[in-house]
Amino acid sequence: MNSLIISAVGSDRPGIISELSGIITTHGGNVEESRMSRLGSDFAIIMLVSVSTDWEESLEVALQSINDLTISTKLTQIQEIGDNKKYQIDLNGADNEGIVKVLSKYLAEKSINVLEMETHISHAPISGTPLFNLNASVSVPNDVEETVIQSDLSQIAQKLGVEIQLNS
Repeated sequence: MNSLIISAVGSDRPGIISELSGIITTHGGNVEESRMSRLGSDFAIIMLVSVSTDWEESLEVALQSINDLTISTKLTQIQEIGDNKKYQIDLNGADNEGIVKVLSKYLAEKSINVLEMETHISHAPISGTPLFNLNASVSVPNDVEETVIQSDLSQIAQKLGVEIQLNS
């Protein structure tokens, strides 16, 4: 069995997931993990699919037959994350340009790997002010102390005018 990452993006419409998963199943594939979301007027899908080596090429060809979707595939290897510490980062506050850049730069500098990240804008109840929300799962090397991360994130939060919480 091979592990294949399939990404697909196209105009949002009913039936995209059904069509894509139907082709995968027909070609002996199994969806092991996936993330799907409407972004603007488009729908984006990323899937980790296991598929027999015998079916892989025909699956890739069949996927290209789906109209109005931009599809890419990539072979990948299944890897365990190891014994690194896992944390959740929650950031909330006024929407400002560069929040993701500042946070991700810090994480990279500390060799903290982002396992998953989601962002969205909400609006304050009374004023309607745009509020930025970020939730991330991260893998932290064992030699990086939680107290150091907490202190650094507190400084970043103050600089950006947001609240950041680190939870194990």
